[in-house]
Amino acid sequence: MCIGVSMRKGIHMVVTTESRHLFLQLQVGQTSAGKPKLHNRTYPHVDVNATDANILSALSAMAPLFADPVYMMGRVDTVSLASPVTTTGSGGTSTGTSTSGAGSSTASTGTAGSGQPVV
Repeated sequence: MCIGVSMRKGIHMVVTTESRHLFLQLQVGQTSAGKPKLHNRTYPHVDVNATDANILSALSAMAPLFADPVYMMGRVDTVSLASPVTTTGSGGTSTGTSTSGAGSSTASTGTAGSGQPVV
């Protein structure tokens, strides 16, 4: 799934979502300093075309299945970045993507990051 061209601060990049997984962080206790002790659960192989509403629905349905309270939940996308390439030929101008030197990046989208358990 190609997200599109990102144009932040004059940098043009084509961002393509390669994979996606669901992320749940459970509060399994507290440290001696009173900070939450957390356990991470990930569920890979989520369709990259799934909408945010579908992902929230799936995460909300999973939350009651755990004995421990959910501290944070969300999705993690792994994306590839490429520079757009413009070439001029006899027929006009065409735009494509160059993947040489393209890297991989992980972007995380979560909910309830306030440190309060999600009910």
